[in-house]
Amino acid sequence: MQRVFLGIDLPAELKDKIEGLKQKAELNRLPLKLVEPANSHIAVKFFGELTDEQIVQINGLVNESIGGFKSFNCLIKDVLLFPNFYSPRVLSLKVESKNLEGLATKLFNEFDKIDFIDKETRKYVPHITLGRFKEGLSEIELKKIASLKFGAELTVNRLQLFASELTASGPIYRIIETFELK
Repeated sequence: MQRVFLGIDLPAELKDKIEGLKQKAELNRLPLKLVEPANSHIAVKFFGELTDEQIVQINGLVNESIGGFKSFNCLIKDVLLFPNFYSPRVLSLKVESKNLEGLATKLFNEFDKIDFIDKETRKYVPHITLGRFKEGLSEIELKKIASLKFGAELTVNRLQLFASELTASGPIYRIIETFELK
């Protein structure tokens, strides 16, 4: 069994730019568990623990489902707080792309046909997680986060199926399969 999710790995230059934002904004001074630079990605769907046979089934379904999709661009800008600004638990960068939302919707509809995959009950909000808050923030800290600015463009030409191994020092991600867009 492996913990598995579908996502989009980020190129090294974008990971470096995100790390630059974290350092410039001194996010390490906040009560925040920052995501390791190597683990930066855009999540599409978390599957949980899967057997090798289930992974093979998902690989086939993803390959089939993305057949008509071509490479597309995403705009990455500014910050997003989950679940909301006043009681944030997750700090992220906002990812804007109608193409990504369309691709995710198509995949979710296909995943709904498989009994071992939990149905998606929330609206898909593409994002890049920067970190998870360990405790609440002061009003000054919230204002600082709200003022963060970021801008980048990403060309999405592939999706990856990741295995996630949980360790005491944080998760380690390994790409199991890559799915190329046209």
